[in-house]
Amino acid sequence: MDGEGAGTRRPIYGIPPGEASRWLEVVPVRHARRSYTGEPVASAELDALEDRAASWRPWPGARVVVIREAPAALFVGIVGAYGGISHAPSALAFVGGDGTRGEAVGYTGEGLVLEATARGLDSCWVAGLFSAHVTAGLAGLAPGERVHAVAALGHARGTATVKERLLFGAGRPKHRRSLDEIAPGHERWPAWARAAAEATRVAPSAMNRQPWRFSLADSALTLRFAGADTPRTSKRLDCGIAMLHAELGALGQGVAGTWELRDRPEVAVFRPEQGR
Repeated sequence: MDGEGAGTRRPIYGIPPGEASRWLEVVPVRHARRSYTGEPVASAELDALEDRAASWRPWPGARVVVIREAPAALFVGIVGAYGGISHAPSALAFVGGDGTRGEAVGYTGEGLVLEATARGLDSCWVAGLFSAHVTAGLAGLAPGERVHAVAALGHARGTATVKERLLFGAGRPKHRRSLDEIAPGHERWPAWARAAAEATRVAPSAMNRQPWRFSLADSALTLRFAGADTPRTSKRLDCGIAMLHAELGALGQGVAGTWELRDRPEVAVFRPEQGR
């Protein structure tokens, strides 16, 4: 599998035509849900997600596998019996090859999560509390690939369960970092850059830590993460999710561009098209 090194660029036009507005529309309404009805996802919906997963390959080495029937053992974790996920009928597995960076996997995976949301499905990213062995067997990994994270997929119960409320605070507004913290100086930025940073405020991240930070210089938006990286659930995976949200926010203002991956302390730089 192809790896992703610093300096790798990816054109924004990798987002499927017509999908940017659909995905941007559901960004603020997607919420993590851990308790599902158990009702199977319609076969036609799973077929459509598989088709999108096959065509949505914005970064070499990163891909999404649709697991049509997800056994409960997939979600075994350290919280409760099954990592807080119950009765999810299907799942998405986020796969990366040797050398594939976490941000590429996070970016690619969030595209399928937003596609599922646009199709009326509920989901929940799970980066640490899943069985790597079970998932690997279901995902059909090629040599050198591994599963970085998964997402539960299905129809959530109508209201948050007691378990969700007690363990994860479901039903209460999540703490969201202010734009001042995520993007210091944003009040002096052009509209597209502010919209990009704003779109990341509702992006999912492990433990809702929202580690991404943005700065603007020479018309380019630079992404870093705060603090040290974590070995089990890399902050680069979180930042990849934020990259897609930021890109969608910029597109909502009519601005396209490219991402360039960077080494620590930076993660990536978004460069708008000339003249923006």
